[in-house]
Amino acid sequence: MVIKEKTKINIKTEIMKVKGIYEVTEASEYELAIHYDYYWEEATHDAPAEDELEVTKVTLNGVDVTTFYYDFLENKLDKGLNEYAQENK
Repeated sequence: MVIKEKTKINIKTEIMKVKGIYEVTEASEYELAIHYDYYWEEATHDAPAEDELEVTKVTLNGVDVTTFYYDFLENKLDKGLNEYAQENK
């Protein structure tokens, strides 16, 4: 489930925010769910497009493993997570 909401910054600039879950599932062996907030700002004449991805929680089979994710998995899953967030904004 993806929830979209807009936050007005000023008259000229608007930052978009999406909350989502990126899931990695291997048959019935495990389910890794990465909860994230993805922020982006469209390009304007004055500034290039910008985006930011923030992982808020990670669970493995329902158990919180957020610290483990940041310590060991972040670099391995970063590319797929970023692509998923950009495609589903």
